[in-house]
Amino acid sequence: MADNFIYCPSSAKTDQEIIERNRRDEMKALLSQLHSLVPNQNSTEGETTLPDQLENATNYIKQLKENVEKLKEKREKLMGLGEKSTITSENKARVIVQVEAHLVGSSLEILLTTGSDYHLVLRQIIQLLQENGTEIVDINQSTVANRAFHKIIAQMAGEGTTLEGAKGERICERVKKFVSHYKDDQYTVDLD
Repeated sequence: MADNFIYCPSSAKTDQEIIERNRRDEMKALLSQLHSLVPNQNSTEGETTLPDQLENATNYIKQLKENVEKLKEKREKLMGLGEKSTITSENKARVIVQVEAHLVGSSLEILLTTGSDYHLVLRQIIQLLQENGTEIVDINQSTVANRAFHKIIAQMAGEGTTLEGAKGERICERVKKFVSHYKDDQYTVDLD
């Protein structure tokens, strides 16, 4: 029975060679795929060596990371979060209060941008509008990255009354003047 088993050392060697060839083919395919993903490869210079391909891919990935960081900074700046010049030990930053107020037909539309903790400003503007004879019809609020965006729609209180041009403009100016003092002072909100 022991005579039936035939030991063939070349079979083990052949299996190892096949495994190694498959590994090399897989690595070659992956490197080819990596090479195709990296832009600005000059095929006119001939074949690029493997170390050069890897270096090009590494440099390209580093460049992409830098671009991502620059774009994040730009996004924060555009959203008003880039002003971190007044950071305190409690991780706070300066937040600017912005307002747009204008007449839309017979309604007054106010667009207010504040920090997410500026509920007092919103309440004070609503109170100011009510004191000037308007009725709040609708308020919408959205919060994005510690910024609150408010849209207030108001009309004159009472049936059949509308905001006439001069009175509506006067209310718009009062709202803008009220908010302007927040721009002059430094206010901080938590960024946590």
